[in-house]
Amino acid sequence: MTFWQENYGFVKEVYDFRCSKYLEWMDNIEAIIGKVMANTQYTAKEFKIIKDTFTSLCRDLDKEGTKSWLDMMLDKLSQHSNENEDNLSGRDKAVKAQEKKKLEAMIERHNGLMGPTMEAQSKVDHYSECYAFGDDIHPVMKVLNEQRHLSCKEIHPHNMDMCEDQIEKQEKVLRTIENQAPIYNELMRRGQKLKSNPNAPSFLEREIKKLEETWKDTNEKAQLRIALLNSTFKDWEVYEQQRQAIYTPIEALEEQFKTYKRIYDPKKGTDWLERKKKKVAEFKKQGLEIYEVIQKCFKTIVSLAGEDKREFMEKEILEIDERKTIIEKVDKTLEELTEFNKKLHKFVDTMGELRAWMMPACEKLNFITTSTEMSPEDRVKEIFDLQGQVNERLPLMEPLEAECHLLFDAKRVRGQESEEGQTNETALNHMKEFFTIKETINDLHEKVEMEAGSITQDQKYFADYLYGVKNFKPWMEEAETVAKTPLVKPAKIEDAMALLETVKKFEDSCKENRGKLDAAAESRSHMEKQTKADNEVETLNGRWDTVKKVADERVAKIQELCDTWSELQKVTNNLTEIIANVPGTDTPDVSSLEGIFKTFKEINDKKVKLLQAV
Repeated sequence: MTFWQENYGFVKEVYDFRCSKYLEWMDNIEAIIGKVMANTQYTAKEFKIIKDTFTSLCRDLDKEGTKSWLDMMLDKLSQHSNENEDNLSGRDKAVKAQEKKKLEAMIERHNGLMGPTMEAQSKVDHYSECYAFGDDIHPVMKVLNEQRHLSCKEIHPHNMDMCEDQIEKQEKVLRTIENQAPIYNELMRRGQKLKSNPNAPSFLEREIKKLEETWKDTNEKAQLRIALLNSTFKDWEVYEQQRQAIYTPIEALEEQFKTYKRIYDPKKGTDWLERKKKKVAEFKKQGLEIYEVIQKCFKTIVSLAGEDKREFMEKEILEIDERKTIIEKVDKTLEELTEFNKKLHKFVDTMGELRAWMMPACEKLNFITTSTEMSPEDRVKEIFDLQGQVNERLPLMEPLEAECHLLFDAKRVRGQESEEGQTNETALNHMKEFFTIKETINDLHEKVEMEAGSITQDQKYFADYLYGVKNFKPWMEEAETVAKTPLVKPAKIEDAMALLETVKKFEDSCKENRGKLDAAAESRSHMEKQTKADNEVETLNGRWDTVKKVADERVAKIQELCDTWSELQKVTNNLTEIIANVPGTDTPDVSSLEGIFKTFKEINDKKVKLLQAV
């Protein structure tokens, strides 16, 4: 009997104990490998415990040599089983087979754990560094998050001192961020180095990215806040300066406004208005530009101060708005004074025109009624002409009088006592002159009507007849001279065209003046009692017909000459072009060329004949 046979029970007990311990170790090593390889975000302290546990389990396995012993026991148990196979019962055989199978499974499990264990051993040190890196970025992240919060939290400075205080606080934030820069740069270099290791866990990249984004975001928010505060502070400075500066042009406009008045001399008024408008334009431009700057600055200031401060801060703007209404008052008053000046100009100019016509008209009436040299028909004609002139101007008097009262009534005169060299006397002189003109024209109207009333209708018709004939005769004599004068033969087509325009104008003159003769004939025919004087219209009609016939013939001849000459010029140009192209043509079209020559000759002959007939 061998040692194993004699001590089987003791050996079996030791074997079972070691198996249970080995199973416990494998359970523990599997669990700890799972924690190592889980890629979970641990703190460095937490992972150190996991690492130490893992290292201890691996060390225990090496020290005990459990797997070697189990391999040996499996071998011995196999031999023992084979030696006593014949003496064992069926139940014992099944138990032995099960034990062997369990041992084989344990050894197989052990072999399967070797790979993950070796992998975990290769990564555990690097993981430990990565978790330490994760712990080391937390203080920097905390500082950055605090500074970002300070750069993003709501602030509502509503005066320059508060804005300046916020700038100092934000500059402190920037200094704090700047102090973190060396630590951040070192962490980023360390992180990139850890990341370059093939065993780097995925969480490392997230940590690096989070640190980088937090750094970038914090810097951007801090820079945006300091830029906003600096810009707002500048706006505050500009706002305060311009808020005082705007009162300079506003006060200047208020002083200008006090000097506005009506000037009753239209020329002086125009010059005065131009000077005032020029000054106003400068002050107005300056004021509006300053106001635009104030509004722009205020918009930035109030947006940072918050809506709850708007009503309080807008009081200053409302005060400026109230004073700025002087611009509208100035514009409106200058517009009214300009309109007044235009009406005054028109009124004075109209009076000047009436005065310039009125005095000669009075003298003319006096001459007509007292002259012994004027023929009866001329006297009748002049009386009725003068009557027409008076009747044309008489309707102007009523609206002109209304305009006179509107412009010069004493109750409408502004600031009489403060006028510079202007008094009510100027306005009163205009009114006085108007009423003088009105009285004179009314008197002239009465006299003209009286004279016209003494003339019978037949006298008027006969006067129109004589006047028409008298005015027609000079033209008739001149037209006969033109008709008898031979036309100058044109040397070129341009001369022919100019001659055509001349004869057409003469023809138009004939038509126009015939109307005067017809009007004279019509006036004579309307007389109830026909005069015994010869009717000169019949003789003049014959003379006009002769001249008109010459005019018509000349227009027809010169028109035909111009048309023929123009056609000849086109044929000549065409012929010249064809002849110029002949040298470059292999087979010239002689028949076509002969046809063009023939046409040219025919038209030229016609032109020569027409030219001789001119």
